[in-house]
Amino acid sequence: MKRTYTLIGILFIVLGLMMAFVPEGFIKVAVIVIGVAAIVNGILNLLSVRNLIADESFKRAFTIRAILSIAVGLAAVFLPLILAGTLWVIMAYILAIELIISAGIEIYGTIKLRAAGMPVNLYIGEVVVSIVLAILLFAMPAKVGTVLVRIAGIIIILGGIASIIWDWKSEATVILETRGSGETDEAKEADDSGSKKEE
Repeated sequence: MKRTYTLIGILFIVLGLMMAFVPEGFIKVAVIVIGVAAIVNGILNLLSVRNLIADESFKRAFTIRAILSIAVGLAAVFLPLILAGTLWVIMAYILAIELIISAGIEIYGTIKLRAAGMPVNLYIGEVVVSIVLAILLFAMPAKVGTVLVRIAGIIIILGGIASIIWDWKSEATVILETRGSGETDEAKEADDSGSKKEE
């Protein structure tokens, strides 16, 4: 699709500008987005993951994980919107704690799944993501978190600019190559017609 990377680059630049110049607003949005992700993850755990193996302790652990994710996710989404002030800071810490607990349960579940001979790479990845997000959420409300968000914003802006430049340069290269091949075809046709005349 034409200009796909340009559009991605523009989105990156907008996101980066928000992170660089309005870090507090970005952090608030991030808390809500992670809250939504926690709700979705909890629902998926209830509907499918807890039933992957016929082990009662596994099912119980993932039912607790699902209910915890949904409850904390709902709180993260709605409480900061209903109640103004610094509640989003508290929610960031609560989400971080929930993610660590969730990662712990997932590690236990991964051990059980591996023992049952099931693939676990996806769940290991989820554990890593949960721990990284928890660390970021612990850091975000503090001064260091604002600085990290600003730095990340600048990096994302540069990535967006690079994406746009790459997209335009790639199209220019394709056009030149197309023209070149077109000229070669014309030269071939001219040679063919010339050789036929000679015959």
